[in-house]
Amino acid sequence: MSVTPKCPACGIDATAEIGQAGACRLWRCACGLVFADRATWSDPYSARDYYDPANQPAESYPLRFTATERDRISTVRRLVRSGRLLDFGGGTGKTALAAHAAGFSAIVLEDSHKAVEYGRAHHSEIEWHEGKTIPDSIADGSLDVVTLFHVMEHLLDPRALLAQIHRKLRHGGLLVVEVPNWGSHMRCLRGLRWEFVLDHHVNHFTSSSLARLVENAGFARRATEFRRTFAINEGQPWKEPLKKLLCLLGFGDILRCSFLKTA
Repeated sequence: MSVTPKCPACGIDATAEIGQAGACRLWRCACGLVFADRATWSDPYSARDYYDPANQPAESYPLRFTATERDRISTVRRLVRSGRLLDFGGGTGKTALAAHAAGFSAIVLEDSHKAVEYGRAHHSEIEWHEGKTIPDSIADGSLDVVTLFHVMEHLLDPRALLAQIHRKLRHGGLLVVEVPNWGSHMRCLRGLRWEFVLDHHVNHFTSSSLARLVENAGFARRATEFRRTFAINEGQPWKEPLKKLLCLLGFGDILRCSFLKTA
């Protein structure tokens, strides 16, 4: 007899099992979160480095940030114009480079050894940390901004990370979270065949379930945005107005929310 898993967002028992998607046995909670049963899930990247060139296309250094990263930082600058910005799970560092170019003191925290190794070698203007938790060398209350671009869907314990971010941010500091949007019309049409139902995505958020989780950690939501796709197509920029229209019609597959630390 299977045991009903507890929701990683609110801690209560899930209300319904909704199916198997690859390595993920997915459940729904009354709080709105859809999540993988931690007891049956195994991390497909536990024994390999995500950013090793054997697993991902090799980057050309020095890096150049793109319209996607500029768009992300434009969201930040609507609420905070300068200060110390930590890009948690910052990958190769392109978003941090865009933040640095916009006048922020940029920090990357990334658990890929290869990404941090190459980043330190080629981009000393960025502060680099390797790991899965914010190091003690970053003092409590010392950060003005924390960004989580496509990180929350991977976290086994999102509440623990939000508690740590809350400590590290100053009062009034900004948290920006971007995740796939489980509430998208496209997801509803495609069900578990949706492109963001992946074997390493253990949490699936709607706008309301994400807000509930983050607000319970001591934040207030300030803005919600939607993007049609993961990245801006720089080769065909004429498509962007059409994508914005599709988002207004509910086809925004990517959800981006901004929160301010209040408590």
